[in-house]
Order: sequence, then structure tokens, then C-alpha cells
Amino acid sequence: MPFAPEQILVAALALSLGFMVLYPIIAVIVNSILPSSVFQGLGLAAWRIAFSDPDVWRAIINTLAVQLAVQGISLPLAIGIACILARTDVPFARWLEFGFWILFFLPALGVTQGWLLFFDPNYGLVNKWLMEAGIVSSPPFNMYSYWGIVFAHMTTYALSIKVMLLAPAFRNLDGAIEEAARMSGASSARTLTRIVVPIMMPAILVVLLMSLIRGLEAFEIELFLGVPFNFYVYSTKIYQLIVHAPPAYSEGGVLASSVLIMILPLILLQRWAATRRNFAVVSGKYAARVNRLGPWRWPAFFATIAIVLSMSLLPLGLLLTGSFMKLFGFFGLQEMWTLDHWRDTFAEVTFTSSFRNMIELGLGTAAIAVFVYTFVAYCAVRLKSRWQAVFDILSWLPISIPGVILGFGYLFMVIQVPIFAPLYGTIGVMILVSFLSAMTLGVQVIKVHMLQLGAEIEEAGRTAGASWLTTFRTVILPLTSPAVAVVAVLVFASTIRQIGSVILLSTGETRVLAILQLDFLTDGRLGPAAVVGVIIVLISIIAAAIVRMISVRFGVRAGPGG
Repeated sequence: MPFAPEQILVAALALSLGFMVLYPIIAVIVNSILPSSVFQGLGLAAWRIAFSDPDVWRAIINTLAVQLAVQGISLPLAIGIACILARTDVPFARWLEFGFWILFFLPALGVTQGWLLFFDPNYGLVNKWLMEAGIVSSPPFNMYSYWGIVFAHMTTYALSIKVMLLAPAFRNLDGAIEEAARMSGASSARTLTRIVVPIMMPAILVVLLMSLIRGLEAFEIELFLGVPFNFYVYSTKIYQLIVHAPPAYSEGGVLASSVLIMILPLILLQRWAATRRNFAVVSGKYAARVNRLGPWRWPAFFATIAIVLSMSLLPLGLLLTGSFMKLFGFFGLQEMWTLDHWRDTFAEVTFTSSFRNMIELGLGTAAIAVFVYTFVAYCAVRLKSRWQAVFDILSWLPISIPGVILGFGYLFMVIQVPIFAPLYGTIGVMILVSFLSAMTLGVQVIKVHMLQLGAEIEEAGRTAGASWLTTFRTVILPLTSPAVAVVAVLVFASTIRQIGSVILLSTGETRVLAILQLDFLTDGRLGPAAVVGVIIVLISIIAAAIVRMISVRFGVRAGPGG
């Protein structure tokens, strides 16, 4: 019996995605056991060499230490903020929640550089104020330290992503549960700690694991703040091994494989928590409950908005200020302000080419993503066959692969497989990696929207004689266009600010603006770096505003569980 064209298309897409998602994992593992010379056979020689290096062990320990502190601090804080935004009558809750969306969109490097004006050990304003006031005799704060790195993560992605995902989950909790606890005499605090949080624990666990996996993608913060005091995490150590002459591909593969082995239990645990059903609260009627804060209503508002503003406007204002300073960070100069950094940056050929590459990468990734993600979401939702589970698993795998490892695997592909060699040093391979990096979030946003469409819509199309592919193109796609538009903007915004997943694949000709900013920072050119950071921040804020506008206008939930 011949296969229908639709079946061939679905099979081809599944096989293509399977290759793209699994290849970097297989490539990393295989290269970790490849011989370093023709006189050696396959084996564990590279593993012995890599783990005989104390720096490799130190990088792994540093990675775990950073994530333990970041997640341990941010999770309780995020739970509290999410409860305030979702379950209380705090004023302007929706706008406060949108503030955390903006924080999520902001580029990490720009925010981190802004904090230098406050906490740099040499010229940071806070350090200077404390020393001039006689409170301390030496600078108490130092961004180039372990706690500086933890602080940078806290003020970029660690808190914002948890609040984004937890607030909708808390909002959807049936208020009758809290009402029953109150009738039993429990206080608000006891209800929260003994009833609400335990019920929400599966969702909290999923968010924690997603945040932890995302945290393992960290690269630019550690490269910028960690390398000056010889602090390496696994991602920056891999980068050091690859850019070293000659490149230590096998040792890099060992370190990447080790991280994948560490991540595997997290993937399984996340999948288990996400698919559990025994924690569900069955209720015939859903009743949303808003807890009255009484006299604490406005203090809660001011505390929350202080967090949002201190993590956004403060560092970004400092970044903008630094872009106009003649010497970044030095406020005591007689002639302090200048436009030279802006004029010089715009006049540089590297800026023009990097800006063009950024736009090409962002638009190219978004264009491919919206078509493929939409089709993958449709197959995961509507197909009543074995392909449904295949597409669901393939759409979730990329979020489990840290960006540096994803780029590392594709570096092997373009330098070791002759058929892919023409892709080396091109925007095309960077688009491929960026497309995979954003696939989980993009597919989930569209999938949630598709689940709201009744199956009778497709049945009507089938009754009219249309194939499922025609129904998808003429009926489903137009109805999901708002969600697709949100995904396009999300993908564009995440692509233009990413560094870790594309830095190993970029060259001087394909360098994007975010990598140019990192180059400026590592070269000590803080003024031009601030200019580039301001430009990326402005684009990111515009993208966040567009997502918010589309989401409010069409009721699109722009995030898992959102």
C-alpha cells in the first residue's frame, strides 16, 4: 500500500528533527572517545587525560557551586513573588508580572556591564560611597568574584524565568482549597506553606529543573566576570579548550559528555514531574481566589516594583550613562561626558557587519522557526499515531542540551563531515543551532494555542473533502497566527542576544552584535561595549512590548503554563 504524501512529509520531518537534535549529543560523545592521534585506538584515553587535569574538576565544581547558590536563592524568592502577583490583590499585578517578562528579555551582558558602575572594585559608585563615608576601608563589593557572578545571574534570568512560569500556575489554582484551609483556622502564611506550596510542588519542580538546565547554558557572564580571576565553569572551560592552539577537541568532548551525563537525571526527573497526574485537585467548579492583603497591599507592591526596577532600570540606566562617559566608570573627570563612543562604534566596519549579521540571524531563525514549530506542534497535538509521541519528545529534547554543547556538536559536524563542510563559518549553521535552541519554548506556545481549537474544525474541513494538510494550511494556520506571531518575536529576541550556542560557530565574517560586545568587554573597551549593549537592550524591550501587545490583544499565553 503506497504511503500518502502527508505520511511521507510527517516521516521526513520526524527524521530530520531527530537527526538535528540527536546529532550534537552523539558527536560530542563519539569525539570524547576518538583517538587524539592515528597511533591510538578508540578508548578512554581522552577521559583519563581530561580528568587528570585539576582545572577540569575545578570547572565542574564551580558550575555546581554557582547553580546551587543561584537556584537556592532565586526559587524561594520567585515563589513568594508569584504568589503575590497571582493570588493577592496587590495593585497593578499584571504590569508587575510584565516587568519580569522584560527582565527575561534583557541581554545578560548589558545588565552585567551596567552593574559594574555600582560594584566594580576600582571605580564602583557603591564602593566609593561606602569608603568615602568611612564605613569600610576597602571595596566590599567586587563583580569579578564568585558572588558577583551569582548576583549577575540573579538579576538577569534566574528570578525572572521562575516568576514568569510560576505566576500563571499559581493563578490557575482552585481558590476553594485556600477557603477550606481558612475555614479550618489556618492563617495565610500557614495556608501558603502547608497547603498551596505542597500542592504546587510538581509545577515548582518542573520550573526549577527547567531553570537549572537553562542555568547550565550560562556562558557570557562567567567568561566576562570569571576569567579575570581564573574562575572557569564547564562552558568557559570548553571554550578555552577549543580556542586553544592546537584545539583539544577530545578533552572538550569529555567535559561536554560529563555535563550531558549530569543533565540526564534532570531530564528524566523533569519529564516525570511534568507528566504526574496524582497531584491534581479534582473540583467540580473552579473558583479563583484573591487574598486580601489589607495594610500590606501597598508595601507588597512597592517591594515587588523595587525588585523589578532595581533589576532593570537601574543597571540599564547605568549602562546608558556609561556609554556617554569619556572613561567608563570614572565620574571624577573634569570633562566626563562625550559622544565619541557612539560615533566611533557606528563608524566601525565590525559594528556594521555585526549588526547586519544579527538581523540576518534573527530574521532567518524566526522565519524557519514559525513554519517548522507550527507543524511540529500540530503533529504533537493532532496526530493519533506513534508520531505524536515522537514529535513531543523531539520538541522537548533541545531545552535539555546546553547551548555551548549544541554549538560544540555542530562544530564537529561542519569540520569532520565533508558534506557539511560548506556550512562552516556561515550564518546558515548558526541559524540551525539557534532554531534548535528556541524550539522547546516555541513549540509549547503554539501547542497550547492549538489545544484550545476544537477538533470539529478539522472535521468540517475533512467533510468538505480537504486533506489534513490542506486543512492545516487553510484553517489551522490562520487561527493560530497570533501565537505564531508571538513565537516569531520570541525567537528573534532570544536569537539576537544569545552567545554561548553560536560563539564556537562564528567567525570574523559572521560575528553578531552580542559577540562583538563580548569582544569589546574582554578587550577592555567598555565604552563601545556599552553602546552595543544599549542597542541590543532597546531591540529586546521593543520585542517584549510586541509580545505583550499581541498576547493581550489575542489572549495568547506566551509561555508554558502562561
